Amino acid sequence: MSIILGLSSTISIIISAAVSIVYTLLGGGLSYQALYQRILSAASSVQAQISCFAAALTVFIMGIPSVVIGVMASAADWNQTAYGLPPPFERGDAGKILPLALQHLTPTWVSVLGIGSVAAAVMSSMDSALLSSASMFTQNIYKTTLRKTASETELQWVIRIGVLVVGLAGTGLAFGDDSVFALWVLSGDLLYCVIFPQLLCVLHFQRANTYGAFSGFVVGLLLRGLSGEPILGIPPVLLYPGWREENNVIRQYFPYRTIAMLFSVVSILAVSCLLNLIFEHELIPQSWDFLQVFKDKNETEEDEPCLLTKQTSFKLEECPLPSNFLHLFCFKLRSQ
Repeated sequence: MSIILGLSSTISIIISAAVSIVYTLLGGGLSYQALYQRILSAASSVQAQISCFAAALTVFIMGIPSVVIGVMASAADWNQTAYGLPPPFERGDAGKILPLALQHLTPTWVSVLGIGSVAAAVMSSMDSALLSSASMFTQNIYKTTLRKTASETELQWVIRIGVLVVGLAGTGLAFGDDSVFALWVLSGDLLYCVIFPQLLCVLHFQRANTYGAFSGFVVGLLLRGLSGEPILGIPPVLLYPGWREENNVIRQYFPYRTIAMLFSVVSILAVSCLLNLIFEHELIPQSWDFLQVFKDKNETEEDEPCLLTKQTSFKLEECPLPSNFLHLFCFKLRSQ
């Protein structure tokens, strides 16, 4: 937008953010996790595996046009265009090479179609990201933890406010750096340090609970933030071995991201196991379980004998048995 329409970078970011937020509020994509949607909707595990391998190959093929455009722009004689010399790479406009190439190296109709296609793709991705972020916060945090009795109307308003907040946050990040790729790498960085430990513990450790997940989230995010981030202009507080100062910017070559991820995993498991031990032995009152994690767990365990007896070939009301025998019988069924 700043290149084609001649607008300033600030005005372009504000217009793009406003259009994305309004478009999302009026209706848009269902979810940003397109890969997980396809996998979970597969008819069989074999089809899901084939989809994953096909997607990996397709992503590689779809990346070829981007490489071709970059090579052509690098080899082009920009002195024969209205852009002139020096070329974009020497001016620091390498991140804008696609719109520059479309504007100066292609016919007008190709430039219009190309920019329109890119704008539509970006709008779709932004809409899906905003809506999925607000939806996940509403369903997984607000409704599950903060207000379990929230009405549908209240949840809809929370989603709308969430879209607005996430959109404004994205707008603020866009002002901080001109490289979309850098912001994309930063998002993957946060996923690795904060979200990956949560997924790992949920899938492979049965004792992981909400308290452990919250502590792991805080620890991972805190360690990652204290390690600094040049993209956001955050100076490092924790200096790991091997750090260097380059152009008045401290860069760390120690695997601090992996350290944050591992500490997050350890925090999740340690807090989860500790609270499991405390509440199982009733070392503190059950009323202190303000997230009702162990209350729901106990209710589930109490419902299991009823579910087990429905699978047997006789009716308990026809065979009066002591309650202690029933628990022993359920234990035998579980062990089998």
